[in-house]
Amino acid sequence: MLFKRKAKRIPAERRTVPQPEGITQKGFGTEMPPQKCLVDIYFDQKGFPGQAGAFYDFYEMAQWCSPKGTPYRNWKLLAGDWIFSYEQEQKLRKRLRENMLAGTVRPSI
Repeated sequence: MLFKRKAKRIPAERRTVPQPEGITQKGFGTEMPPQKCLVDIYFDQKGFPGQAGAFYDFYEMAQWCSPKGTPYRNWKLLAGDWIFSYEQEQKLRKRLRENMLAGTVRPSI
């Protein structure tokens, strides 16, 4: 006969449950600098969740300022430009890859 193991109880004061970062902003693009979780949500909604971290880290390093030192006013405009540039880069890479493959495979006469 098999017996069930009893679960070991941990007292409530010893339990540590990590609390997620609370969202304190409303999600408007003009709230600078944005919270990372809002940037993650925005990029996920646009279909590019892998680019959120790169975007946030890039502008965090720049302290959310332009190269001239002027602070940016709307992070969602920056994110839109980031996504557009990423899409264009992917299209260019695809075309170059296709051209390389087409150029290496030559028909024999």
